[in-house]
Amino acid sequence: MSVKSPHYPQWLINERNLSTYYNSLLLSGQAPKVADLIKQNPSSFSAFVDLLNSKGSPLSTRMGIGVVMEELAGSRILSQHIDLLTPLTQAKDARLRADACYYLELSANPAALPSLQACLHDADPSVREVAADAITNLTPPATYPLQP
Repeated sequence: MSVKSPHYPQWLINERNLSTYYNSLLLSGQAPKVADLIKQNPSSFSAFVDLLNSKGSPLSTRMGIGVVMEELAGSRILSQHIDLLTPLTQAKDARLRADACYYLELSANPAALPSLQACLHDADPSVREVAADAITNLTPPATYPLQP
């Protein structure tokens, strides 16, 4: 991915550098800035998702990722990028699988339902619980005809 935006320093010309930049911002408590940068350049979302896969991410990075995802909740950016999140529902780490289910819920995209439904059979109870909540929140309520 090549970033062409006045919002990034020139050295951020590849996804790896951008992930590093986002991580440094998250580590310094600047999650809102990361969310703003992603909103200004939606194609950079894939570099952000790469942080989810980073082994041994510090707690501040993981918390910052959650803040950014909640800032993007219901946005077109998150909804259009569920293809980057759905593979994470099959990760080895149960925490990452549960996070992926939650972030798919935040996407507000019903296309995430098949992946979430598969997580109902996960070996980890926390993943199953997050998936069930996500399915409940993504499934439109049933409508019943009014009785005369």
